Amino acid sequence: MKCKIFLYLVCLLPLFATAQNAYDNIWLLGYTPNDSVGLFGGTRLDFSKGEPVLSYFPLPFGVGDDACMMSNSVGLLQFYTNGCQVANVDNVEMKNGDNLNPGPLRKSWCENLSYNLHQGSVCLPRPGHKDQYVLFHLAWEQATISPYSYYLNLFYATSIDMQLENGLGAVTEKNQLLQTDTNFIDNISAVRHGNGRDWWILLPKGLSDTMYLYLLSPSGIEGPRIERTGIKTSETMFSGSQVVFSPDGRKYIRAMNNGGISIFDFDRCAGKFICGKNLAYPGEDDTFICGAAVSASSRFLYISAFAQLFQYDLWAEDVEASKVKIGEYDGFVDTFGTQPAFYQLRLAPDHRIYISSPSGVRFLHVIDYPDSAGVACGFRQRGMKLFTHHGFCLPNFPHFRLFDVQGSPCDTLGIDAPEEYRTLYAPEKRVRFTPNPASGIVLCTLPPCAGATLRVYNAAGVIIEEHQVAGVQEYELDCTQWPSGLYIVSMIPKDGHKPKSGKLVVVHGRN
Repeated sequence: MKCKIFLYLVCLLPLFATAQNAYDNIWLLGYTPNDSVGLFGGTRLDFSKGEPVLSYFPLPFGVGDDACMMSNSVGLLQFYTNGCQVANVDNVEMKNGDNLNPGPLRKSWCENLSYNLHQGSVCLPRPGHKDQYVLFHLAWEQATISPYSYYLNLFYATSIDMQLENGLGAVTEKNQLLQTDTNFIDNISAVRHGNGRDWWILLPKGLSDTMYLYLLSPSGIEGPRIERTGIKTSETMFSGSQVVFSPDGRKYIRAMNNGGISIFDFDRCAGKFICGKNLAYPGEDDTFICGAAVSASSRFLYISAFAQLFQYDLWAEDVEASKVKIGEYDGFVDTFGTQPAFYQLRLAPDHRIYISSPSGVRFLHVIDYPDSAGVACGFRQRGMKLFTHHGFCLPNFPHFRLFDVQGSPCDTLGIDAPEEYRTLYAPEKRVRFTPNPASGIVLCTLPPCAGATLRVYNAAGVIIEEHQVAGVQEYELDCTQWPSGLYIVSMIPKDGHKPKSGKLVVVHGRN
């Protein structure tokens, strides 16, 4: 019943952005050189009026890869970057906006295109500081000795103040080194803290289950803090994968070709991962790209697998069994022989999902009704025709219309979401029993988890039973032969996360 009520409330979400959180209203796509006849230059998508308005604009540099852009709270474009430099709203380089990500690779990539990463940067408004923003960005470094390999091992922050230069802005601190590591993955993501003000920034380490977390607050950048997800990634450095949060901030999803689809619960107050599970990669091809997005209600997950597009129901008891193929590449060939197959996905302010292609084409694919099940979601191949060619990446926006977790332990700042966007606090899940007290068969309701050991302890702390459970949220125990008393039933996840427990009272009638 609770799920039905939640679904009903989510369906009442307004279609368009609230005026105070329109940081993602402008999308910029395209490649240089500028040539509107030859379909090169920039395509601007403006979501300010709900339906996207498209227009052509001259690009100062390409924004095909590693592009990051920022509008202000009411949706007016402030600046954008391609990982090489920062431009202002006049489409010229911002003061001190040159030489992002310095090094030998910058020159080879930035002269004609953009920095070669696919989810290597994210832009955020700085909490408590009007018109100030922070750009978080990854960079490659070349080894100084043979074999001169390249490593994705530099993580930077760059600060921008839009009150300077008569409102055109200036970079005030550039390439501030936050961390080095020999094996970052280009999957930067961000989600708002449960207090409704600060931001978590997440950066995964390759070939491990390590996640580096940073916190952006009014006092600055804190971190890194190391968290373990419990599921190792098979990716390294330049991955071709995509990570995304659900719009309610409760799930972190990582889509990889050779590692499958990892889904984690995420605690926005504590910044912790809870009980992850892994789904098989759904595609039939051996390409390295894979994309993901979640519908506005946070119910339906969409996964691209180059030539196929799939939908999963995140509210289903068996998420993997809910998989439905909703689209397949139809073989269309665009200008220059490029193929508009499927790559990155992004939920837009109009609540549609847009999909890029893994090559330069004149189109985006569109899912018109992402909160409808199966083919009713309205997937259209090449549903949006652009003014210019664009490929590979879409802007890496977080969900700006996510606010506080109402009633949570960290909801202490008096920042309340508009009624239609409220996310209620769900206390930490534990093992529950029906009936309790019990004398015979008792039904255990378990937190969602891919696999766990269920242990029953008596009052002396002695294990009296142990059961293996996998992928189930209900499990029956028979306490007919247990002496009357208090028992602790503990679920120990196999992914290494904190055990969840509950108290069960057994009472047998007297003869």
